[in-house]
Amino acid sequence: MERVWITNGSTSIAPVVNSLAAACDGEYVPTDIYVLSNPVIEDVTEAATSLMKTIVTAHGGEEPSISVESIDDETDFEAIFEYVQSAIEAGDAAGSAVAVDITPGRRFWSIISFQAGIKNGVDHLFYSHVQTEAYFGECYPAIPRTAINLIDFTEVV
Repeated sequence: MERVWITNGSTSIAPVVNSLAAACDGEYVPTDIYVLSNPVIEDVTEAATSLMKTIVTAHGGEEPSISVESIDDETDFEAIFEYVQSAIEAGDAAGSAVAVDITPGRRFWSIISFQAGIKNGVDHLFYSHVQTEAYFGECYPAIPRTAINLIDFTEVV
């Protein structure tokens, strides 16, 4: 089965890739990845998408199709919603499982993604919770498993 991963860019790589790595450890290995970016975080997004390919292939998946959409104004709320909505619809149209990751990016990006995920009944609504700031900026392999928890809000709310 095809699996879609929808996420946001960020000012650092760790929040973008940590939940993906945790999901892959939990056997949700995506085939298609959608990433929202903007010009301010473009370099980080490029590095994160490269690492996403490595993470997926390291977990036995084929190199995923990655689609990056950039918005000029990070507060263009309508564009953010349209991005998430269209990515969810693309996954649904293909008969894919759909996961939205609300971990990285600005809080309002996460809130909009959360709402879109709930409204559209996605299969997974992930958030990577790191229990202490001691691991801020660290990537998944460097964080003890007891200090990181991948929460699926479709199972919580």
